[in-house]
Amino acid sequence: MKQSNVKSVMSWYLLLAIPLIGTLVFNIFPLAQTVVTSFENVKGDFIGLMNYKILFTNAEFKRDVINTLYMAVLGVVFNVPVAFIIANMMNNLPKGKNIYKVIFLLPMIMSMVTVATLFKYLFMPNESGVVNYLLSFLGINPKLWLNSPSSARESLVFMAIWKGIGYNIILFFAGLQSVSPELYEAAEIDGANELHKWIYITIPSVKSTFIFVLITSSIASLKRFTEVYAISGETGNPGGALGTIMLFIYKNSFSTLNFKDEGLAAAASVFLFVMILSVTIINYIVTREKKDGSRKKVVSNDL
Repeated sequence: MKQSNVKSVMSWYLLLAIPLIGTLVFNIFPLAQTVVTSFENVKGDFIGLMNYKILFTNAEFKRDVINTLYMAVLGVVFNVPVAFIIANMMNNLPKGKNIYKVIFLLPMIMSMVTVATLFKYLFMPNESGVVNYLLSFLGINPKLWLNSPSSARESLVFMAIWKGIGYNIILFFAGLQSVSPELYEAAEIDGANELHKWIYITIPSVKSTFIFVLITSSIASLKRFTEVYAISGETGNPGGALGTIMLFIYKNSFSTLNFKDEGLAAAASVFLFVMILSVTIINYIVTREKKDGSRKKVVSNDL
């Protein structure tokens, strides 16, 4: 019996070894290597914190950090609430929910290059563009959209939201399916209107989904690269408005047009890792405090 138990336990450890080895090889080792490289120069010599000093005094990197944070906040602020509202609307439909799920997921199937090409045509800076053509009927002059530093970031965020919002909609929709109808029935008996049910039942019931969507959306926004590269290439133009931390890392690691400094790119990678980790930890701490506080409140009410 003991031998059979040992064999059964070992079989589970062998199965766990597969993803564990994959994590060590493809995640932990590259991360450790990146940290080591951030302390080296182009020749591979150890130079301490020099790359970080150069990085934090680099005007281009500072601009890219600001662009990254601005587009991340803008994307999350609009993506998450809009996805939640659309998921609520879908959940209240008597029929055709699956049709709408397919419709919202269709943009995710398209490659980012295809989406970028589509939006370049829609946002053409003259009257040939579809958006400017429609605005002309309202007497609005053509806008430059992706070709202007003052509107490029907002236009790109809109494009990214259009492509990826379907994923968050499906997540919220799945969370709403788990909310018991009996809660709404009890609220109606107590005289609650639709707004009260939405605030006091729907939102608290999908709180865990909200947290997951918020964290994943924040991480994806901070790692913004594909849509930026598809629109502006390595330059981050117009006027560097589309430059991001990921694009800065790419230019210093893989670019064939610019002078490459892998040590500087590694330092930027470590900075981005710390930034994403900090956002995740802060979100976790805030959420845990709220849970503890609500638990204490419930206990005090019971007493």
